[in-house]
Order: sequence, then C-alpha cells, then structure tokens
Amino acid sequence: MNKRIRLETAAKQDAKQIMELMVVVERDETAKWYENGERPYIPCYDSEDMQKYHARDGRYYKILLDEALVGVILISTTGREHARIDRFYIHPAVQGQRIGTVVLELIESLYPQVKLWTLDTPQKSPRNHHFYEKNGYTVAAEDEDERYYEKAVAEPDEQLNSGEFTREKDYSGHNFRECNLQEADFYSVNLHQASFSNVNMGSTTFQNINLSRTRITNTNLSDSIIGDSNLSGVEICHVSLAGAYLHDIHLNKGDQQQPLVIERCEMKNSKIANSDLRNLSITECQIDGMSIDGILVSDLLKAYHSKSSEE
Repeated sequence: MNKRIRLETAAKQDAKQIMELMVVVERDETAKWYENGERPYIPCYDSEDMQKYHARDGRYYKILLDEALVGVILISTTGREHARIDRFYIHPAVQGQRIGTVVLELIESLYPQVKLWTLDTPQKSPRNHHFYEKNGYTVAAEDEDERYYEKAVAEPDEQLNSGEFTREKDYSGHNFRECNLQEADFYSVNLHQASFSNVNMGSTTFQNINLSRTRITNTNLSDSIIGDSNLSGVEICHVSLAGAYLHDIHLNKGDQQQPLVIERCEMKNSKIANSDLRNLSITECQIDGMSIDGILVSDLLKAYHSKSSEE
C-alpha cells in the first residue's frame, strides 16, 4: 500500500467527527452480522460525550489514511506489562486494505513495554476472528456473545529472570503489612475476598475487573473516575457525592432493563439535564425550589390541584 497510515492522539474537538464515523461503522456491522433487530454492543457509539471521555487519558487514537480519518483505536493500559485494546474500528469503505495490520504494528511500537495484549470481539463477526488470528492473536476464552483474544510478546530471558517479576506464587491467606507496592502491576491475579485497609490507592487504575459483591467502606474516592463499566446491581449508600458528575448512564443492555432506585438522598441544588426521564416517579420528597424548564414544581402542583378541585 502506497498510502500513508499514521496514528494521532484524539482530542475533545475530534469528538463529533469520530462519533459520525462510529455511526457508519455500527450501521455496517449491524447490516453484515446481525438480524432480527439485534445490533452490536458498542456503548454510546453515537455520543459525542463518550468520544470526549475516551480522549481524556491520551490513549484514544485516530487512524489517519493520507490525513483522512478512517478509524479509531482505544488502548487501556493497566501497568507496564499488559494492555487491552478496547475499541478498534475502521471505516467500512477502506476495510480489507491491510490498514488494521499496520495499525496493530504501530500500536505495539508505541507500547514496547507491553508483553501481553488482550481484547474481545463479537462471536457474530468471523471477519474479526480471521483478522486477529492472522495477526498473532489466539483465543483465550469465549462465551455465547464474545470471543476473547490475547497475544504474548516474547520477553528476553534476562527480563524473565529479573527481580521485577513475581509469577505463579501462592500467597493465599498471607498478610502484607507496611509494604511498598507503589507502581506495582497486577495482571491475572486472584484477589477474591482480599482486604485492603489503611492503604494509599490514589491514582490507581482498575480495568476489566470483576468487582461483584465487593464492599467499599470508609474510603476516600475523591476525584476518581468510574467509566465504561458494568455497575449493574451496585448499591451506593452513606456516601458524600458533593460535586459528583454523573453522565451518559444507561439502565439496560439489550432488553434486560432494570430501573434505577434513588432513596433518602440529599440532592439540593442538583441538576438533571438532557436525560430520559420517561416514567420517572418522585414520591415523598422535599421539592422546595425544584423546577422543570424554569417552572416551579410547586406551582405546577398548585395549578393541577386547583383544576382538579374545579372539576
């Protein structure tokens, strides 16, 4: 291919253009691989705000072909050793031109420290399976919906035997006290029922982690970001959310919809904007000063009751 392919870090101002690309990609994926109203699960693919969110960490890359945007790739790094390809999409008009292969080579050159690459891709896309397997990825696991791939990068023997790596050790039931684990990298580690207390975890990154039935109490999570995650069934209680910013939240995946329940929460001076509030129920709440589109709810209720009494 004589055309020039390069990567450029996506910025917030690229959000609209990337969103428009993703709409085309999603439509093409749906037409090729799905039927009976099913669609690929690409969270918020048509949201500019989601593209801005991905651009925050500087690991969301535009794929440029002769300076024209033809795709995106999102890299999640959890440490020195492991990285995950979270989003990798190329415009259908230029697929089949080895662009994807070149992009994978460019990404590996950008992250030479990474020794294990992982990703998942839908079972319904055999084209993706062939592409990743052709580029050195092997199937690590699969379920009804997804196929999970990994690619190990060869490591020099001296690095494998260095003191930087601790592998295949059983520390179950062990106590760690007054230890320095700053900038440590944990990958494929079993921490079931582990306990963390009096620990500095500022700027810690959790990605592709199962936190089901996890209990977090008496913890300072100020300035934390929880995004692109499955928090179905989570219970958040007795916490301070002063200044919290909740946005682009969805209650369902496919047809499995469950309502959000908010009880006994102090929400004075809070704002809900550009949200789907269909069938929202508000009961037994203090609504002094609460307004909808600038109209006081108390005035609306007064008008409603006045009209009802006249009838």
